[in-house]
Amino acid sequence: MGILGKNTALSQLLATHAAALATAERLDVAALTGGIDAGRMVLLANPAHLCVIPTVVGQPATIKVNANIGTSVLINDVKMEMQKLRLAQKAGAHTVMDLSTAGDLHAIRKEIIAASELPIGTVPLYGLAQKYVARGQDPSDFSVEEFLEEIARQAEEGVDFMTLHCGVTARGAAMAQGGRRVLGIVSRGGSILARWMKRRGAENPLLERFDDVLDICLRHNVTISLGDGLRPGAGADAGDGAQWEEVVTLGELTLRAWERGVQIMIEGPGHVPLHLVQSQIEGIKRLTHHAPLYVLGPLTTDCAPGYDHIAGAIGGALAATYGADFLCYLTPAEHLTLPGPEDVWAGVKASLVAAQSAETALGRPHAVARDRAISEARAKLDWEAMAQVAIDPQMLHKRREHHRDERECAMCGTFCAIRMVTGIDDAPVPARGGKKG
Repeated sequence: MGILGKNTALSQLLATHAAALATAERLDVAALTGGIDAGRMVLLANPAHLCVIPTVVGQPATIKVNANIGTSVLINDVKMEMQKLRLAQKAGAHTVMDLSTAGDLHAIRKEIIAASELPIGTVPLYGLAQKYVARGQDPSDFSVEEFLEEIARQAEEGVDFMTLHCGVTARGAAMAQGGRRVLGIVSRGGSILARWMKRRGAENPLLERFDDVLDICLRHNVTISLGDGLRPGAGADAGDGAQWEEVVTLGELTLRAWERGVQIMIEGPGHVPLHLVQSQIEGIKRLTHHAPLYVLGPLTTDCAPGYDHIAGAIGGALAATYGADFLCYLTPAEHLTLPGPEDVWAGVKASLVAAQSAETALGRPHAVARDRAISEARAKLDWEAMAQVAIDPQMLHKRREHHRDERECAMCGTFCAIRMVTGIDDAPVPARGGKKG
């Protein structure tokens, strides 16, 4: 028996939405159902998130993009976060994660869930640790029971998927510290759990109480995104013992979750040099039994602050070509500050470029047809047709604004190679919305 036979909520959702999802993903119903049942795809939708659009993650479904939003201690503006939520959806993100760490996290999360048709993800440990930080206490002072209560509370509120760092073992955390790495532990969740274990001389409570976590998530069809708490934060640390120790543990936990009927995603590497991306992705997929892989980047260079969305898109395109299923965006603000609205837009679009590049490389008919369509439109200097298939039509129109009445681009003008040899009508292109005043 697969996952569907053990997860009533998931089975009911799929029975209602299978035909529409299969059409949207260009798959037949049997392939979609079989992929979800086998754990190679997940269906993100908590029944308590009443307005959610059920979303499939896992190839050969389309490669999905996630946008992170959320307050921080230094920048706490809930109105801006709601603006970022709207922009992420408008830009084409498929999911959003609320990573808030400041303010009334319960109220913020409730507002985001109510306003979003996209599946919402969270990191419950942030909400738990923030309570202690706000009181001036150590963020790792929480009890195991408090942790489980926080997970249950967020599941009841309608969170669709949760990052839970269940694979950060005491052994793995020790391997990532003590000077063995250039950059130690860079995951906030991973570092809090490493601190919790070190202070108590105990094992990861999420690992020790994994069956209780599964009980909660099964009741609400919450997909567990098994967090990469020991991911490399520097290219020099990619593929070290700490990283693979965690991946092996995640593979074991995946089988336990599937046995209970709980959906699982795996979170993957952070900073990985270009030549190691293929081996990293293929190795993680194999060790985690081909569960959907959710990658942050990976960033292929460490020295691009302000441009990490580009470094991440390069890595994301490669990662998806080699089997990653879900791209977590990076923005120009990565490593520097909290992303603003413009950063969210840029981050989503960069990841969509990566997804399109990978799907074209994989020969997906819809992606190949899209690239061909814009090329055919360029051959005709048909700017409106280009905009219809462009990843960012607004950017196309914005960059042409001052020369929108011209058939050529402003780079070439009368030196346009296409007009030189094709004999395209020399009449000016009709202005969009009338002549510019």
